[in-house]
Amino acid sequence: MFDLIEPIGILKKYIKNYFVIETDNYVNFLPKERVFPIGNATLVFHYGSPSKYKTKNQSEYIESNLVICGQQTNYYDLSLSGKTGMILIVFKPHGVNSFFNFPAIELLNKNLSLSDLVKNEAIELEDKLFNSTNNKQRIIHIEKFLIRRLIQKRDFERVEHAVKMIENSKGKIKTQDIAQEVCLGIKQFERIFSNHVGLNPKKFLSIIRFQNVLQM
Repeated sequence: MFDLIEPIGILKKYIKNYFVIETDNYVNFLPKERVFPIGNATLVFHYGSPSKYKTKNQSEYIESNLVICGQQTNYYDLSLSGKTGMILIVFKPHGVNSFFNFPAIELLNKNLSLSDLVKNEAIELEDKLFNSTNNKQRIIHIEKFLIRRLIQKRDFERVEHAVKMIENSKGKIKTQDIAQEVCLGIKQFERIFSNHVGLNPKKFLSIIRFQNVLQM
């Protein structure tokens, strides 16, 4: 079962959607699926059997129950196990930075247990999620957690506009043109964009172009 759920109104500027995956295959692990960079950071909660991950340059590992996944620049292989249950909070490209007190670029190519970043809050959230009886309750808890952590970041609107320009052009736009549109010098734009999105503009452009090719 796959389900896409929209976020509550106050979070729509920051979160693309919630993606729910449930399987009931009664096998140890399903065949691997290759997942390519999508240009979005995610927060993932596992409430079913564990899933195996293998990145391009790492050995295979089992993810923790509640994990924050920064922007990725390489593919990874995912293998779901028997009775899978997971909720992916898919941030908008510029969204994840508004929930943490550090630049999103620090999460680049990292999958970290949420408790490594916000220990007590993560433990409390994980406990509430495991004690929930359905995904509607789980998403309510997730949204309350995110709303409490929401930070109004300087230059958010500029980066939001830049991301829209890139997505609308399907990645076929020059960095210099975007910087000019948002009234920033090229170096300043690259720094601000990287801190909010977690990727430099050129890499984000290439991911958007690649994703558009995959969808053709």
